[in-house]
Amino acid sequence: MNCPAEVDAQKTRRRLAVEFYFDLVCPWCLIGKRQLEQAIDLLALGHPDVEVVVHWRSLPLLPDLPLEGVPFQAFYLKRLGSARAVEARRRQVRDVGLATGVRFDFEHIVLMPNTIAAHRLIEHAGQSGGHALQAQLIDRLFDAFFCRSEDIGDLQVLVDIGEAFGLERTSMLALLAAPVHETALPRWLDDARQQGIAGVPGFVLEDRVPRMGAHAPEKLAMAMLKSLFACSARGPHLGNGELQAP
Repeated sequence: MNCPAEVDAQKTRRRLAVEFYFDLVCPWCLIGKRQLEQAIDLLALGHPDVEVVVHWRSLPLLPDLPLEGVPFQAFYLKRLGSARAVEARRRQVRDVGLATGVRFDFEHIVLMPNTIAAHRLIEHAGQSGGHALQAQLIDRLFDAFFCRSEDIGDLQVLVDIGEAFGLERTSMLALLAAPVHETALPRWLDDARQQGIAGVPGFVLEDRVPRMGAHAPEKLAMAMLKSLFACSARGPHLGNGELQAP
């Protein structure tokens, strides 16, 4: 049973909802997730009464890729036009990634996967264990793809990962093996369009202003704070580019 002081603290605690749109093959989304986490820590230093609740929003960039994926290195060479352009892009991402504690290992990635099944798994994790479980699973899937060179389009790989987080194997296999046309893809895409999100990473705060791209933690924390104050001024409320491939 809570004591009166604890009850009062809970009543005065404010909640800030952040919707984070992402895909698992976008390195800027992993960077953006790290920056968001750092921004939340910064916000907590000055406003410990604010609870930030992150809603993880799936937005696959390449839903039409073959389910077995395509060769990763050839995909980027074709997309960017030259080995020099590929190296320049990777250098840029690596430099920013290191600042957030991420070490990308692009050279050992074999396949560019179709991520629909992985996003299905994330949604299933949210239904089973909530936002916190989703956040942990998303971290593991990012790590699997960018750091461990695992094929996150392979259903057995996904089920093994999900099982490590306490998800039941048989139900995962049934869910992930369902035909692609039965996925939530249209809902995911429509949700992003309605929110004005045209690329990933994408953020929607309480002010409902869509923000895209990676943001320095300090700037993101300030935007979150301004959004919270703007919402407070309107009264009590509890929060519930063109798509670009990486």
